[in-house]
Amino acid sequence: MEESIFQMEKQINQLHKKAYDIYLPLVEDVCRKKVSEEELSYFLDYLLDFACDEKMLGLYKKACRTYLYIYPSCIKSYIDAYREMWEEETE
Repeated sequence: MEESIFQMEKQINQLHKKAYDIYLPLVEDVCRKKVSEEELSYFLDYLLDFACDEKMLGLYKKACRTYLYIYPSCIKSYIDAYREMWEEETE
């Protein structure tokens, strides 16, 4: 049982690394040029799925910071979505 949990953790870590390697140039491209709000929303939806990983969260934040003053309501909704999806609730 412990070995299978270790294997799953290893696979998840490999998936996060692969996602980072794929998304890094995409984030750099999105941040370099101006995309529409619809394109940005579509892109952030995919990044959000991996934002539990620290390096992927860095990419998510970079994209959000780049467009904060261009599409403020969109970015606010994605910040809220991140908090709802990934931040632990404190009571």
